Amino acid sequence: NSNRSSLISLTMADEARAMLDALMGADRNAPVEGASSHSRGGGGGQTRRQKRSCYDPDICPLYCAWSLSSQENPTWAESVAANDGQGGIDVFDLFTNTKSDIGPNPYRVDDHAREEFASLPEHEKRRLGYEDMLARKLQDLVRQCDRTVARNKEKLRREVAQAMKQRTSGSGRGNREDLVVTVNEEMLEKCASNVAQATLIEEEMASLVEKLEGLEDDEKKLLKVLAKEKSKEDEKQEEKDNAASTNEEGKPVEPPKKKKKKSKEKSKEAAAEETNETLRSKIVDPRLLEVEKSKLTTLLRLQSLSLQLPPLRDNTDNLLRQLQYLRSDTSTDKVVCDVSGNFMSSRDADERIAAHYAGKQYVGWKLVRDKLKELQKKGMG
Repeated sequence: NSNRSSLISLTMADEARAMLDALMGADRNAPVEGASSHSRGGGGGQTRRQKRSCYDPDICPLYCAWSLSSQENPTWAESVAANDGQGGIDVFDLFTNTKSDIGPNPYRVDDHAREEFASLPEHEKRRLGYEDMLARKLQDLVRQCDRTVARNKEKLRREVAQAMKQRTSGSGRGNREDLVVTVNEEMLEKCASNVAQATLIEEEMASLVEKLEGLEDDEKKLLKVLAKEKSKEDEKQEEKDNAASTNEEGKPVEPPKKKKKKSKEKSKEAAAEETNETLRSKIVDPRLLEVEKSKLTTLLRLQSLSLQLPPLRDNTDNLLRQLQYLRSDTSTDKVVCDVSGNFMSSRDADERIAAHYAGKQYVGWKLVRDKLKELQKKGMG
């Protein structure tokens, strides 16, 4: 029993060692060249792990040839596709765990080797042929994706034809039948009502805006009139004050000497007159009040209408998406993405459409197609 258990433990250890060798290399325990850590055990015979070179036979040539864009910051699609901490794109990682998965990379991915290849002169890059290899690989992938796109479009066409045939069976008119008869009348009536209501609201809002502009013009004119009236009143008051301060011969009248007992009563009367003058100046003209009241009423109505319009438009858009007569085939609202070959719905919400364009397959196939065009412009492949 003890021999059997020891044999099992040795077998498990060998399997674990083989797994680590496959993932990290046989020299995984050796310190990296140039590292500050001292060798364990103090022996001088321990090997050091060398930096990988683009000339090593186990290095992935496709990864060496596909660096991120030369811009200061990579594009959004590249940042999504690239692994954390890497400066290149591994084509085998673009479609992991998707229907377009092309399997694991049989070679080793190393950034130092990729940087070394990027620093080589052009004639040496062409001699190695890594970019040609990448262009041929991407070309094969694009051909496969194009076949998927064509196959899905043909499948969709057959589905449409079958659905049309079923809907027109027995009518004798074939696919030329006018499918307006399948319209949901209640939904159509609701949609038409929403469109009419939205039109009325927009027309009323336009008239209110015109009315508001007219009220502003009236307010400006009224303010000019009030300013002229105020200036005339000031001139009359000034003339009265000047007339009261001079006698018949045109000489200034000396104010009589006031007794000390009546000085307090006079000062109170003067203060009361000043208060009355201040109150009269603060009183707003009723004509101006009427204009301001009309402006406020118009603004409140305009605000109320502006709050009613957006939900009404959203409801109308949803009804329009659901109405069958708006689609030419009326059997399906699916379309095929020309980049990834996936099916999409023309009635999807904006969030789902955005999720498709941010998905792993669309981002991966977009990068593959763009990189292939870039390499073909350089004469690769």
